[in-house]
Amino acid sequence: MVTLVTYLPFYRIHEINEYFMRNVEILMPKTAIVYVDNVFHERQKEIISKVVPNGIEVKLGNWRNRNNTWLTMLKDFHSIGSEVMVVDSDNVVEPVLTEVHKVLSAQAPIYTILDVETWKRNPKHLLIRSREIGDVKLGNDTRPIYAYKVYDDSLGGLFRGGPIFFIGPKQVIAFMKLPDIELINRVEKTVNQIDPWLRNFISDETLLGVIAYLMDIKETLWTIASHHHYHGSTLGKITELFVAIAHHQFAKAIQGVS
Repeated sequence: MVTLVTYLPFYRIHEINEYFMRNVEILMPKTAIVYVDNVFHERQKEIISKVVPNGIEVKLGNWRNRNNTWLTMLKDFHSIGSEVMVVDSDNVVEPVLTEVHKVLSAQAPIYTILDVETWKRNPKHLLIRSREIGDVKLGNDTRPIYAYKVYDDSLGGLFRGGPIFFIGPKQVIAFMKLPDIELINRVEKTVNQIDPWLRNFISDETLLGVIAYLMDIKETLWTIASHHHYHGSTLGKITELFVAIAHHQFAKAIQGVS
């Protein structure tokens, strides 16, 4: 049985009951944990205690960005001692994920899940860095299994498939193997060299792609098995200048990590 985890900023705590508890009902994990960011006041803690159902473990912090939250989570996972599945807070998994997990967890140290909505809309940016390696039979249904290249410095990867380092689709990510603590600490030092106001301009998919590569994982497996309920809280298109500056700082800082 897996440990099921989600993470979210304080202003989205409604998603715990709206979506995460549905995932708990579907997957019936051994343990369920919620990480809540941007918590710095006792009254916030009071609100969270009233919102989160009994039986859910809650971890609070004021990391102020996804990447530092992830690094804390990865270190914490070492004390769990079992498979860990992290689901984005605005996703509800399909029941077939229980069967998908049995297949993919036996094949890869890390696998990820794409949402049905992106698959139907246009997954070209993912497929350009992926190769189909098989499928998983789910009763009368069949889902393709792809291997995603986490490092790609080709022109196709850079301009059509996203950043050079990328973990692939990440609506759900399951860990059968964790990065060691020393590696996490080294990557954390590089993230902490980025201006705090810019850290959220680096996607957690990029951070996780770097970590996977440093774990000597060149490809991650993925298939389709969740539904994405867009939270609608972002302002729209991200300012490309801020994204470029953030990635420049990250690239400079990470040169010493090997």
